[in-house]
Amino acid sequence: MHLLSALMIGLAANLDNFGIGISYGIQKIRIPFLSNFFIALLSGVIVALSVSAGYFLSHFVGVANLAGAFLIIAIGMWVAIHKSSSEPAAVPVTVTLKKTYLVSLKPLHCVVQIIKNPSLADIDANGFISAKESMALGLTLSLNCIATGVGAGLTGMSPLSVALFVFFFSMVTISAGYWTGWRTASNRLERWAQGVSGVLLIVIGIYEIFN
Repeated sequence: MHLLSALMIGLAANLDNFGIGISYGIQKIRIPFLSNFFIALLSGVIVALSVSAGYFLSHFVGVANLAGAFLIIAIGMWVAIHKSSSEPAAVPVTVTLKKTYLVSLKPLHCVVQIIKNPSLADIDANGFISAKESMALGLTLSLNCIATGVGAGLTGMSPLSVALFVFFFSMVTISAGYWTGWRTASNRLERWAQGVSGVLLIVIGIYEIFN
């Protein structure tokens, strides 16, 4: 049943957001509801487009379901291996004037830097992710979902259902991660969440093969 897979895709795609939320909670960088909403909305829209692209391609690929399932498994393996060997993303909240200057003038550079150091999304370093800053952060986080979205579309999943689950879990995981980081001041769960994300994607791919 594709609805179950769409739900799991929504969760797996946002476990990284849980880690990002932990990072912000530790650093006491606030993410208000409106900013969280914009991040989730942008993620949902981009995922809907990528799933739609995959669904369109499925009409031209004879074994689209298998191709999509194996793509999701490959992404899951890459995420599990790559994330488990990487350092946690939480870092001290120190943003120099030079970094802020580069971020404000080079949007693409900003995206790359935010991936490496989420605190750089707080461009003015005021400890608060504004609605405007949330757009850059939302774009960064949603880029990780594009390949997964295409794979989901190839297997025949509905763009609307996947987008809604991505939106919902984005709202939940960032808030839960922030609360966890703020309360515990520990980033141990961050690496755990990233590893589980990869395993979930592998399970989804295997499920789609036999579905």
